[in-house]
Amino acid sequence: MRWFLCLLVLLTAPAPTTGAERSSLHGHIRDRATADPLPSAHLRILGTTRGTMTGTGGEYALPLESGTYRVVASMLGYRPDTALVHVEGYTVHDVDLLPAEIVLPEVVISSEDPAVEIVRRAIAHKHEWMDRLATYRCEAFTRQVLKRDTAIASITESFTHAYWQQGDTLREVVRQRRQTANINESFNFASVGQIINFSEDTVRFLGYNFVGPTSTEALDYYTYKLLRTERSGGQDIFVIRMTPVTRTVPLFDGTIRIADNKYPLMGVDVVPNEAFQIPFVKDKALRYQQQFALQEDAFWLPVDIRISARAKISFVGISFPVFGFEQTSVLSDYAINIQLPDSIFGKPRLTVDSSATSIDSAFWTENKPLPLSMDEEKAYASLDSTQTLEVQFRPGGVAATLGGDAGVAGTLLDLLDLSFNRVEGLHLGVAYDTERLFPLISLHGGIAYGFSDKVTKYAFGATVYTSAPRTLGFGAEVYRRLDHRPDQEYYDTFTNTLAALLDKEDYRDYHGVTGWRGYTAFAPSRTLHGTLSFISEQHSSVTTNTEYSFFSRSRLFRENPRIQEGNLRSLRLEVRLGQPPVPFGLIVQNNLRVTIEHSAPGFASSSYDFTRYEANATLIVPTFAPSFLFRPGFTLFLGAGESRGALPLQRAFSLESSMSGDGPAGVMRGMNVKEFGGTGYVALHAEHNFRSLPFLALGIPFLYENAIELVVHGGVARSWRDGGAVRDTGAGHLFGDVEWPFRTTDGHQPHTGSFPGRLHMAPECSAVLPRHAGDRPGPLAARKLTVRGMPRPGTTQRSKSECVRGAGGEFMPKWTPMDMFCQPKFAAVKHWNFLRISLYFDFLERRITEELHRPCPANGSPRSRSNS
Repeated sequence: MRWFLCLLVLLTAPAPTTGAERSSLHGHIRDRATADPLPSAHLRILGTTRGTMTGTGGEYALPLESGTYRVVASMLGYRPDTALVHVEGYTVHDVDLLPAEIVLPEVVISSEDPAVEIVRRAIAHKHEWMDRLATYRCEAFTRQVLKRDTAIASITESFTHAYWQQGDTLREVVRQRRQTANINESFNFASVGQIINFSEDTVRFLGYNFVGPTSTEALDYYTYKLLRTERSGGQDIFVIRMTPVTRTVPLFDGTIRIADNKYPLMGVDVVPNEAFQIPFVKDKALRYQQQFALQEDAFWLPVDIRISARAKISFVGISFPVFGFEQTSVLSDYAINIQLPDSIFGKPRLTVDSSATSIDSAFWTENKPLPLSMDEEKAYASLDSTQTLEVQFRPGGVAATLGGDAGVAGTLLDLLDLSFNRVEGLHLGVAYDTERLFPLISLHGGIAYGFSDKVTKYAFGATVYTSAPRTLGFGAEVYRRLDHRPDQEYYDTFTNTLAALLDKEDYRDYHGVTGWRGYTAFAPSRTLHGTLSFISEQHSSVTTNTEYSFFSRSRLFRENPRIQEGNLRSLRLEVRLGQPPVPFGLIVQNNLRVTIEHSAPGFASSSYDFTRYEANATLIVPTFAPSFLFRPGFTLFLGAGESRGALPLQRAFSLESSMSGDGPAGVMRGMNVKEFGGTGYVALHAEHNFRSLPFLALGIPFLYENAIELVVHGGVARSWRDGGAVRDTGAGHLFGDVEWPFRTTDGHQPHTGSFPGRLHMAPECSAVLPRHAGDRPGPLAARKLTVRGMPRPGTTQRSKSECVRGAGGEFMPKWTPMDMFCQPKFAAVKHWNFLRISLYFDFLERRITEELHRPCPANGSPRSRSNS
């Protein structure tokens, strides 16, 4: 949930000066005409960079040393007010501001709005001061308020020293911080993080690169309209409306203020355009406001940052309370182009000073740059340690209910080991993992029962690490479980359970395993992880024991194949190079995985003699739209496996396919489940994800607002079998002493198609083409085709042009590469940490069945495609 709220802000907090009497200046700033309070008005000490900002009620507080000061109160749209104020002790100074005078421009007939020329001058003049800005230091105060709908869920605040130099990012040192009682101080991240300079050509914000309002290319991306001209402080300020001209580039929409003196930006009040999309975030609203002031008579730098966001996060089966976020920063006490210590830029972006480890109540009493509102004061008083964010933002919906996480019930559900498959039926038990309970030891254990196979399973193990970073560990586990033939883990147990219960589709082929393993795990870096294991297991065949499902009661599960039973003793090495996998495949990442397993009769009396090699790689190449957080890109998936010796069936390879309408990136979407396999294979899959850009360009809000993406994919794969490992009996193929459960491709098997991703009810077009160019459609070619999906509309009986004569003279359905029918994948696709559901509708199944059995004319007999 935090990935979309990396909103960063600042505030000013003048440091106390030792040896001088401390006083403070307080008061309100109001509109003189209406007496309404003016929030976000600024009060500065003339001749210095010290100042503060008013809160929601127009109130302000500024700690000062006793003395006389020239105080300037200002706000965009109002005339500034200057007064001489003597400050001693608690001093009150209220200010009433007059609205700025509206200047009526001369009437000039022109096809170009006057704002365009103003922006041109701003572009031409901005480098006069920007190029001379080398470094600065300032004081910052940041307040972040998190809301659950309209109620305050938490408050975090901090005072920081901020340091910046050209070519580097902002560095901050937290000198004091506080938070409501329901937030642990280690989770107080209130800080500046980033000061956005809207005068830059490219404004980087929340992972997107926006074209700045005064970019050298701004006139190509925005239309500008002069709303009014205000006279304030002896200068004219132009209020300009800026509107994006395209949805396919990240741009801002709102108003900017430019002064007529060298045309600097005085303020921005903008929202991002439609190109700013965040997956699963509905009804989002984000507003960014910023005011700038002249510092040291030469540099226009921000004096405040105000960000407000509101969004609803939801997807199939899960809904969160409406999420609100407000952040206000005040920046003051600028010191510009000074020498900064090198040690500052060797630190992380955010460093917590030792003085911030405990809350200094005297400091917070003395320093009140942004007074709390009444609601914020109530939140500090009422929010206690029981009202954690986890409790307040607990999701609702069916999936959330299944996931638990509600007090004692949530704890019990976290321990629950629950799944379903065609062998065990209902798998019910408990499991517990102490992954981080001890610094050098990880323990896990569980026990479960299969209600259909009536077998108890268990697993207990431990890993001991040599150091706290856990770069090297040694472990062992003992188990009795239901294992499955190795795959690339595109479908997890939860997804497989849903597919079995809803669609009677069980992706895995199972066998029973009882034994133990000892292993060494190593992870020298985040991108390199490996395990070397010694395995000692007894393998046994299992059968399909249930035909239960919620729907599709008339269908049957695939029969679970028998395996070659025996004792397996092997060494297995698994290595992963690349970023750790993202749960549920939400984000595809570059990686390389290699697995090698060896077993021989002379190796601890193993029943098997084989060596198995497998490698899988993913390569992602961004293609265009570099301004986007999630860029369109080309992704290449390459998998290959080979074996030596007599590979047992439970270690055979299979080509990965789609399942129940769910086809994640990397699978052959045109194939049936476990249709092709062998003792070796090679598969190449490529796809290009255009993201939501086509729908943005076409102006279809329903599609781009729901983060629906257009993907074009294609691939080719081949599997084969070792002639010595498999023999043909005429009636079928035997693998050792068991029947071969799948066929090889007998050549290369291509597929291609396109689909919209992250769509709850969307068709996917995908088909497998003839393996050999020039294949004439006929009995042989028909057997080589796997066409999945909705049929073409047609008559009750096929015409002769739709059929070909078979070897026996009978007419058979003719298929060509154009038979790329859309598969009815009415899928509620998860792409999140809770749910992935795929649903078929019975009426679609009936329509497909009717089409498949539509007969050919004359001497043709009704034949289904599967029989062809």
